[in-house]
Amino acid sequence: MAAQFDWGLDQPANPAARPGEGVQDIEPEQLPEVRALSAEGWQLAPDAPVLAFLPAVWPPELRTWVPDRSTRHEQRFEQYPVNLAIYSTATVSATPAAREEAEADIDELLAAAGAPGRPRGRIWLLKPPQGYDSVERAWRPSCCTTRTAEHQTGPFAQWLGTAPSAS
Repeated sequence: MAAQFDWGLDQPANPAARPGEGVQDIEPEQLPEVRALSAEGWQLAPDAPVLAFLPAVWPPELRTWVPDRSTRHEQRFEQYPVNLAIYSTATVSATPAAREEAEADIDELLAAAGAPGRPRGRIWLLKPPQGYDSVERAWRPSCCTTRTAEHQTGPFAQWLGTAPSAS
């Protein structure tokens, strides 16, 4: 079964979304709208680049998004040129150019997997499918090397090709 990617481009932002400019020094999980949605059972989509596709394959009724008004940070460091030992580190707010570069890197990973690039400026929140207590429990079986009954019958088993074939 071929993967179907749907970024919900026609899906409006969650009604809890707040209009306006970005906020200073607030991580995504600290935004008031994300906190409100978390209280309703929504969970932030994993931010690992290798899982960037997850909102695109998640059931549309179990995903939502809000505009990304958060501040992202990056680590900067300086090294001695002779031995490359790090002598200075700093955490700074990521510039728009640095954020775009990170998004472009994720788009390259998605393209390598045959997925379209994701829309910019969204914080994705997911609800676990019925029978799962967390988003991680729903996708993690596909990432494990040990195959159990859960791995072969989880909500994404057909998409991942781990479902038993119909004979």
